[in-house]
Amino acid sequence: MNFRQHNKAVLDNHNGITLIPPSIAYSRVPPQKLLNMREFTILIDMDSDFSASEGFGSILTYGLDYHRMNFMVGQWRAGIELRIKSDGNTRTISFGKKNVFRKGEQARFAIVYDLNRLVLYHNGEKIAARRTGPLTFSRWERSYPLVIGSNAKGRSFWKGTIRSIAIFDRALLKSEIQTAAVQIRKFLPLIYYSFGNDEGTAVTDYGAGTPATLIVPNRFIPYGRAVLEFSLNRHNKFLNNLLDITINLLGFIPLGFFLFMYMTQRHASLIRSLLFSIVIGFTISFFIEISQVFLWSRSSSMLDLINNTLGSAIGAFLYHYRGHFLKYCYKI
Repeated sequence: MNFRQHNKAVLDNHNGITLIPPSIAYSRVPPQKLLNMREFTILIDMDSDFSASEGFGSILTYGLDYHRMNFMVGQWRAGIELRIKSDGNTRTISFGKKNVFRKGEQARFAIVYDLNRLVLYHNGEKIAARRTGPLTFSRWERSYPLVIGSNAKGRSFWKGTIRSIAIFDRALLKSEIQTAAVQIRKFLPLIYYSFGNDEGTAVTDYGAGTPATLIVPNRFIPYGRAVLEFSLNRHNKFLNNLLDITINLLGFIPLGFFLFMYMTQRHASLIRSLLFSIVIGFTISFFIEISQVFLWSRSSSMLDLINNTLGSAIGAFLYHYRGHFLKYCYKI
């Protein structure tokens, strides 16, 4: 078990920042200069090496994870997706385009909101639009960081290279987007990271206002670790989530079975044997889940803790009612 995993995000003053899981970069302080936007443009110049089979990868997140964020730009299979929270909308607005990434090919994306619609540009050409009507963002969470390469909890890894990211508080025109690759600073972005200008563990924000400098820690240390988080993977198929739950249940059934058998052989009461099996199962599972907080490839899950404990209880009941079960099977 590797408790000191190296952060595989690499800054190169020729190529940009290369992200290979596990990798992460995030702002030292929340970029509160983004809170008062009415219009916006998000420009990202990148190459994707992300496989469609890997599900969802977080490219740029202004938030903690897929559910707790102000906005997020990610890759879902071979498509790009913007998710953004707005006042008065109970559901997150989702906007994007399928099948736009070609592995290893340079892609310059611009996502524009102009007070009436969302527009997506790919290499300077409009490829998608959605009429939204007026949106406001006054209820955005002030404490969220900007995160690149994964979400703030160190999950939903994206794989590829990013050369630059810019965020504007206005809707750029198509002509500006087409020339922005060489004149970004001329258009006065709020956030501007040119990853080819930095090396080491820090990325300068060349945008207006208080700089939102990114750090690239040597060790893979997420902005915030998830401890006993209760969630199902939205991008996993239902059968994958069900399989994960089943594995956690089945894995602890033998433990509960043999713990109950041990207690009954010591002539313990039914209640005491059952409580012993459940408490020991819960304790073992709890320490496993807490240890997984420090493992980048694992998740500390409340759902796993519940299922493991329930598996121990099922195992105990199976031992207690084994006679009835065998009689039933014999009759069949």
